[in-house]
Amino acid sequence: MFVRHGLLSVSVALGLSLGAVACSKSESGGAPEADKPAASAAAPASASAAVSATATAPAANANVEETDAGNAVAAAPTTKEATKDAGKAQPAASGSAEVANCGTKPQPDCPLQAWMKVNTNPAIASNDLPALATALDKIATFAPPGYTNWASISKDGAKAARDGDMSAAKASCRGCHDQYKQKYKTEMRGRKI
Repeated sequence: MFVRHGLLSVSVALGLSLGAVACSKSESGGAPEADKPAASAAAPASASAAVSATATAPAANANVEETDAGNAVAAAPTTKEATKDAGKAQPAASGSAEVANCGTKPQPDCPLQAWMKVNTNPAIASNDLPALATALDKIATFAPPGYTNWASISKDGAKAARDGDMSAAKASCRGCHDQYKQKYKTEMRGRKI
């Protein structure tokens, strides 16, 4: 079971570390990030590292159950666990395969993910530019330390929405997601907003 959980951890880590596409506002101010190798900070150095980390921490297997096919899958956290951990920032240590208890089915949405589903998705779907501008202005205030272009990208999108340009507003969303989504998910997906 430890080997299967280790392989699951490696699979999750590799899935989370897939490369991001560059944005016109790169943090370094240099070449777009597409020219740089994709970072895989969440992936362990080897499968054996994930397996040995799992084998030495049996408590981490508390939310794992076996399926009929014999593959380990993550079980949904209990209501008590979800309430206790809700909103806590859970940055992953460099090189670890640790994942916040939110964001993927059957787990609840992460705080920022849930906020965006309620505030930005309906505005975009209904072409409500004033609501999208308000949401993007609010998103600018969520910028974590070190995410240097987050606020300016969001403010650019809000301005585009106020100017009636849905394409430019959506492009700002895409640019921010391209630059920060993977980094945010890896470092602080459980962060309270």
